[in-house]
Amino acid sequence: MSRKRVWGEVAPVVEEVCLRLEAGEPLAVVCREAEMPHESTLRAWLRRYPDLKARVDAARAAGLAVQAARPLVIRVRPVVFDAALADAVCERLAAGSQGLEAVCADRDLPSSATVYRWLADYPDFATQYGEARRIQAHRMFDEARAIAKAATAKSVAVAKLRIDTLKWQAAKLAPRVYGARVERDLEPEAPVINVEIVKFGDAHRLQKEVDDLRARLAAAGLELPPPSVEEPYV
Repeated sequence: MSRKRVWGEVAPVVEEVCLRLEAGEPLAVVCREAEMPHESTLRAWLRRYPDLKARVDAARAAGLAVQAARPLVIRVRPVVFDAALADAVCERLAAGSQGLEAVCADRDLPSSATVYRWLADYPDFATQYGEARRIQAHRMFDEARAIAKAATAKSVAVAKLRIDTLKWQAAKLAPRVYGARVERDLEPEAPVINVEIVKFGDAHRLQKEVDDLRARLAAAGLELPPPSVEEPYV
C-alpha cells in the first residue's frame, strides 16, 4: 500500500478476509485478488494489530475444519444459467452476512466468476441480486445491533471490529439507507422557480402615462392599438 491505513480502514478489509477464510478458502487465493491486501501487507497489519491477528488465526482454523469436512467428491460446477440456482444464490445472500465468495464456496452452487457473468448477461437476475444485497444490508444492521447489546467489557474491542465491519458493508450495499450521506447526483434536482416582482406604485404610474398618451393621440385624431394581455401594467 502506498500509505499506512488506520484501524477504521484496516479492520473491515481484514474482516472480509476472515469471512472468506472461514468459508474454507486458502489465504493465498484470497490475497491474490486485486481488492484484497497482499499477504505481506496483511502480515504487517497483523503485527500492528494483535486483535486482528487473533481474529485471522481463528478464521484460518475454522476454514481448515470446513475443508476437512468436505467430502472428497469431484463435482462439476454449473455454468449454464439456471433460475433455481440463481434463486439459491440470492436466498443465501439475503439470509445473512456472507459474501458472494463464501456463498459460492458451496460446490453445489456456481462459482463467483459464473455468477458475475450471469449478472452481466441477465438483467432480471441482476435486479434480483441487487434486491438480495439490499435485504442483506438490513440483516447486517440487525446483526450489528445484536452484537452491540451482547458486548461486555472484555469483548468490546472485538465487538467494535465486527460492528464497524457490518456498518461499512451495509453502507456499501444500501447507501441510501445506511450510507453516511446520499450522493448529490442521486437526489432529484429542486425545480427552478422564477419570481417577478412588480411594484404596484410603478404599475399605476405607467398606466397613468399610457392614459395621458392615449388622450393626446385621440386629440390629434390618432389612437394606440388595444392593450396586450402580455403588458405587465394592464
